[in-house]
Amino acid sequence: MSSNQTFTVHVNGAQPRAATTSLAGALPAHIGSTEDTAGMPADPSKRSRGDGALRVALLVSIDRNAPATPQDAPYDILAELDSEKTAWSYAAALLSRGYEVQAHEGNAHLPEWLSAFRPDICFNVCEGFVGESREAQVPGILEMMGLRYTGPGPLAAAVTQDKPTTQRILYYHGIRIPLFQVFESPDDTPRADFAYPLFVKPAHEGTGMGIRNNSIVRNERQLREQVAWTIESYRQPALVESYIEGRDITCGLVGNGDDVHFFPITEVDFSGYPPELAPIYGVQQKLDYADFYRNKCPAPLGEKLTADVRRLTHQVFKVTGCRDYGRVDFRLADDGTLYVLEINSLPGITPHSDLTLMAEAEGWTHADLVCAVLDAALKRYGMTEFSPVAVLNASRAG
Repeated sequence: MSSNQTFTVHVNGAQPRAATTSLAGALPAHIGSTEDTAGMPADPSKRSRGDGALRVALLVSIDRNAPATPQDAPYDILAELDSEKTAWSYAAALLSRGYEVQAHEGNAHLPEWLSAFRPDICFNVCEGFVGESREAQVPGILEMMGLRYTGPGPLAAAVTQDKPTTQRILYYHGIRIPLFQVFESPDDTPRADFAYPLFVKPAHEGTGMGIRNNSIVRNERQLREQVAWTIESYRQPALVESYIEGRDITCGLVGNGDDVHFFPITEVDFSGYPPELAPIYGVQQKLDYADFYRNKCPAPLGEKLTADVRRLTHQVFKVTGCRDYGRVDFRLADDGTLYVLEINSLPGITPHSDLTLMAEAEGWTHADLVCAVLDAALKRYGMTEFSPVAVLNASRAG
């Protein structure tokens, strides 16, 4: 980032403050503006490059700004939200490509701030704070305002956050998934074709939330206890699936339609974790034992299985309506059968996320990944002249 670039953060009821090349400091507790400026973003295609860099609104959900949680809430209740340090890493990546970047939290002040800032495009990584479709809230606002943005639209965001709905869509398209049932109550009658062990998880969460050793249940008593705990702890239904013994595999991509780039497939190496942990990639592995993480990237699958994983990843990405980037999680059963577990339409792209590690395995930097997501959205909107590559080439030519 050149010395004359700044990253401006607007604060409610206060003057904006700027961070320079080091991005030192932290995002304030409340990011936003109470100013009300009418008008929608100018069309960047009608501006010359001399009129200024592309204006990018970085939209984030910061963990320390989340509403107060119940005292008995599970410790991973905020696991999907970004830290201030992560938000700065997104900003640094975008600034490194010459964009004008300002940040705002995905809260109630967002619409008026967007009207004031007038961004050309929004880089949206908002997980949202409350609601079973919280990842769809910011895309819904952006759609209503007619703004361009990265990532899934409100429909895809809502569908993919609701795991049972995703499973129904995949089943309709003939994609192999585990047998499943939604439990609204621990007293619900299990489907007749279930066979133990089963797997219990919250219906609307990600980042391994609610997934731990007890998620694997081996009899009806354990099933009802874990379903009761999940419903009570996360205030939502429990999704119960057949537990698939096997290898944990994930595949990510960036792009749209048939113009996509697949990253090396990753397999979680559970041998790095303490033996008392079950071989599942849950919250304990992701948070408590993050430093023990090991992976095989690219996963040793062979050409045919690698092609199958990528084909299914692309199919799931398209049938669920995802855009710009995504990640699909699989279980490869001991008998060689491949099962789709879920699609992440807003996958983590922090400096330590799975998708980032997959990109790094083929020589990408974190900034490369962040800007590739933006590049995919710019192509989708017909704004290729403002893509990271074009901006970088223009700056070098100058």
